[in-house]
Amino acid sequence: MLFIFTCLLVVGSVAVSAQTACTVNHVKGTCKVTTSCTGKSVAGHCPGAANNQCCIPTGSSCTASGKSGSCVATSACAGTSVAGQCPGAANIQCCVASGGASGSANGLCGSYAGAAVSSIKGNGNVAYSVVKIRTEHLTNPAIHTAAPTAADNTMTTTTACAFDKMAAAAKQAGVAIKIASGFRTVARQEYFWNCYQTKSCNNGNLAARPGTSNH
Repeated sequence: MLFIFTCLLVVGSVAVSAQTACTVNHVKGTCKVTTSCTGKSVAGHCPGAANNQCCIPTGSSCTASGKSGSCVATSACAGTSVAGQCPGAANIQCCVASGGASGSANGLCGSYAGAAVSSIKGNGNVAYSVVKIRTEHLTNPAIHTAAPTAADNTMTTTTACAFDKMAAAAKQAGVAIKIASGFRTVARQEYFWNCYQTKSCNNGNLAARPGTSNH
């Protein structure tokens, strides 16, 4: 006689929510809604809705090696942790930009340290902190003086610092890296989209729908 036993394994559904990592002024954080942040919420560093912001640990300001930083745990520092500049536990150290020239309170470094920072709204109506791209980094230096509403001549502060390091390293290797088009306002994307749809301006060149452009 053959007995067959059937086992039914019921597995409940498990919801997994992946959180996006972010960095503000060299301090590591996580993108989350402002109401769930127990630290400091900083706009302009996360995708999605306006209330989805970079949540970073709060810490007092500090200065190390001529650079402005924040007193946070060493594990939360994406730059360089410098001991002896902050009160509290031994792992609470001054987090500043790694290498290069002195940084700034806006998280800028290298040739962009001290650059004027403005705010521009991008996809999802999220406000981003941006700076003008330096003339030597543009394929068309003439657009540097134009307003961001008239030319794609800005980039986010985080991008500016990273690009400056990359451009400097490339220059040492004999390679010049230039930017043809930077951060774009939603209004400019709407203009290009309408041109693409109507073929009445901008040569009817291909353009992404506003809100979906990688600019």
